[in-house]
Amino acid sequence: MFVIDCHSFWGKRVASDPRYTPDALRENLTRHSVAVTFAFSQRGLDYDSRTANREVLAVRQETPWVQPIAVLNPRDAPGFEAEFEFCRDAGIHAFRFFPGSQNWSVQSTLFRRQLKLISGSPSVLMFSSIDSYTGWEIPSQIAAVTADLGVPVIFVDTFYANMFEVLSTLREFPHTYIETNSLATTDALDTVVGEVGPARVLYGSSAPLRPMQKALNQILDARLPTADKAAILGGNAARLFHLDPTLWTGRPTLTNDQPARFDEPAIDVHSHLGYWQRPPYEDYTPDGMLRRMKQFNIRTGIVSAYESMRYDIAAGNRAIAAAIEGHPELKGCVELNPHQLELSCDEMDRYFAQPNFVGVEIELSHIPAPTAGPQVKKLIEAIARRGKPILFLPAGGGDALAERDLARAHPHLAFIHAHGFDPDWARIVADTPNIHVEFCLSRPSHHHLRECLDILGPERILFGTDQTLLSVASQVGLYLDADLSPRERRLILHDNACRLYHL
Repeated sequence: MFVIDCHSFWGKRVASDPRYTPDALRENLTRHSVAVTFAFSQRGLDYDSRTANREVLAVRQETPWVQPIAVLNPRDAPGFEAEFEFCRDAGIHAFRFFPGSQNWSVQSTLFRRQLKLISGSPSVLMFSSIDSYTGWEIPSQIAAVTADLGVPVIFVDTFYANMFEVLSTLREFPHTYIETNSLATTDALDTVVGEVGPARVLYGSSAPLRPMQKALNQILDARLPTADKAAILGGNAARLFHLDPTLWTGRPTLTNDQPARFDEPAIDVHSHLGYWQRPPYEDYTPDGMLRRMKQFNIRTGIVSAYESMRYDIAAGNRAIAAAIEGHPELKGCVELNPHQLELSCDEMDRYFAQPNFVGVEIELSHIPAPTAGPQVKKLIEAIARRGKPILFLPAGGGDALAERDLARAHPHLAFIHAHGFDPDWARIVADTPNIHVEFCLSRPSHHHLRECLDILGPERILFGTDQTLLSVASQVGLYLDADLSPRERRLILHDNACRLYHL
């Protein structure tokens, strides 16, 4: 199968970084057997679209299989007419817009003027479906305002929070398409294809910012015919962009239609059962979880309840206990609530008496409480007295110091920070050896994983998937792209969890 990536880019706003250059993008393409990519320059979003558009043309001149995406901004008026004509005459057919990020409206007169220029041309327009306050309002607005242009529109960045709004837009507006990069939830692609068919879905990676193997694994893991996977991976883009097949002549092809995986056995320290607002609705039945664990060589899964996390800790913990009974490969994780100290202590004492419960979880984004507040401190003290590890998510992205203070107050309590953090956070907690981290996310950074590993050491990184919400295949792809050595893989995938959870 030849692979065409419809959405990549290079550049970094804060500082020059070799991991975000055209050379890095080219290396990603070769490493992952991607034949062609469409890419824009981040300079066009953050600074100067005219210079960015000439930059992508220069890269195409050097590397024809890196096809240009031009950035157009109505706020560049007067002069956006001339910029569109320049891009059109240079053979650019893909155009990227950033209404939310650049603070302009798709309902504006200027944007409508821009669309009149594009109308009827051999162009493809691209928008982020989450480039607005909720991610729900902008897809239908864009679809409506572009409906009569005679050009296709691709929505990128769609993820579980707004997926069904985007799919509803696709069903109503046949000129719209969806890109796959953020469709990281379990069976997301199967759901999308079931709703709108395979012909309106295109592979995108957001590389080199995002891990390309994660994006590929999400498609390769889908329970779709090989022909549908091939269309999504490349055939649909070739048709939509009217590409000449000579463009990928001699380029690498994908020879395996199965997702990449680790050969080593793994322990998943972050998974859930229960109801989440998207299919598949597996609830507390562990069959799907067990099937995915077997497929990806996950020997043990540490499981907690969505219900406890978001509503009723006692009911969810009871349901987890029943679900893992008779499944020695599943271990329970007791969900706690800092607003319910006495009940949380009772829950720990009840389930820690059972050998198949090995830790606790608190995600303060779901049970809001200040990370440095007295309720959290009292609950952490109660957990520390019982000696089981805690899977912990602070209330906010600026709470590294608060998390470090909690961990320093209880140096023998193992903290596993959920959903990853960036290198700045890692540097703050580097001198606190009982803080560890796992990296499951819908839109993760393999660069952050690699940097945090280098700062903290491989003994403080663990593997987590966040299933049944997130796709196991996607999270495996994330860790694969972090370039782990054999020793790092052994520690991160297995040995660290064995040590911390006494497995």
